Amino acid sequence: MDKPTRCLTLPIITTQKTEWSSFGDEDGVITLSYPRYSDEVKEWIDKFYSLDIADNNYTANMKKIQSKPINTLTTDQTLTRLTAIVRGEKFCEGNIAEALESGELEELCRHLHETAQKQEG
Repeated sequence: MDKPTRCLTLPIITTQKTEWSSFGDEDGVITLSYPRYSDEVKEWIDKFYSLDIADNNYTANMKKIQSKPINTLTTDQTLTRLTAIVRGEKFCEGNIAEALESGELEELCRHLHETAQKQEG
């Protein structure tokens, strides 16, 4: 399966509010709050990685496109932004939650489908 076709199989994840765990201090162990993602979000993340569409050079590539509007991005640039969001969640600090709640993740998924369809067709 070529890359545009793989991109089209990535579900469009819709905007949603993320539940956060509460901050705790029990028996001298401090627990910081972290996002609790729904099964839908967890499945989306797994699918993103399993499709082998992540941009392995996303840190360098993000510098070139971070100020570009989503509707001007190519398929590869959209994948760069998606990779930065997903891989930015290294320490459960809510990078994906922020992109979900703002609607950015949904917008990027929709745009990915549009550009991939044009490439495929």
